[in-house]
Amino acid sequence: MLALWAIVWQARIHMRDASLKRQTVLSVKVTPAVAPAPAPAPKPDAPPATKYADVATKNLFAKDRNPNVIIDPPKIEEPKKMPPLPVVYGVLGLPSGTKAIMSEKAGGASRSVHAGDSIGEFKIAALDPQNVTFDWDGKQISKKIEDLIDRSSPGGAGAASATGAQAGSAPAPAPRPAVAAPVAPGPGRDIDLGPGQSARACVPGDPSPAGTVIGGFRKNVVQTPFGATCTWVMAQ
Repeated sequence: MLALWAIVWQARIHMRDASLKRQTVLSVKVTPAVAPAPAPAPKPDAPPATKYADVATKNLFAKDRNPNVIIDPPKIEEPKKMPPLPVVYGVLGLPSGTKAIMSEKAGGASRSVHAGDSIGEFKIAALDPQNVTFDWDGKQISKKIEDLIDRSSPGGAGAASATGAQAGSAPAPAPRPAVAAPVAPGPGRDIDLGPGQSARACVPGDPSPAGTVIGGFRKNVVQTPFGATCTWVMAQ
């Protein structure tokens, strides 16, 4: 019985000590610690404009993209090449004005033209028995009739080859000159001068003088730098 009482007494003492200790701890006033103010975060530096260059000038889907505008060089047009000048076969001095027998090129079809007509790419701006002025692409080209005469001979090449082939052989005897039959005076074949105009060519060897009227045509002879041009024109 005494032992039980001692145990209870000890337990009571421990409980009282624990209660006093708890009250002492709870009665202590705790001063809260003041936390220091947080330092402001550093402001990031503004990125330089050069860092945006790649974004503005490049594309992930087009590696060749760049801000440089490629300007095509100006096209240089080659100057237009002037074709060969027409050739002249004769000049006619008619009461209606000077006309010329021209062809667009040597060996081509010839026709009668006068000032204002066109032949090929050329327009005849002026024409007289000695000179002709062409208008081509806005340019004036003046030439002498003598410089435009077609002096090529149809049999020139054949004659030259024949001469070369017979160079090593003995020369052939010269043929006897044929006696030409007398030529009757008068106009020859018709010359096309355009609508409403008529003329005829002179027959080589015609002995009639200039001004002779035969069959309603008058013989007209015009002196040019390369010789006399003869035509029969309608007598007025």
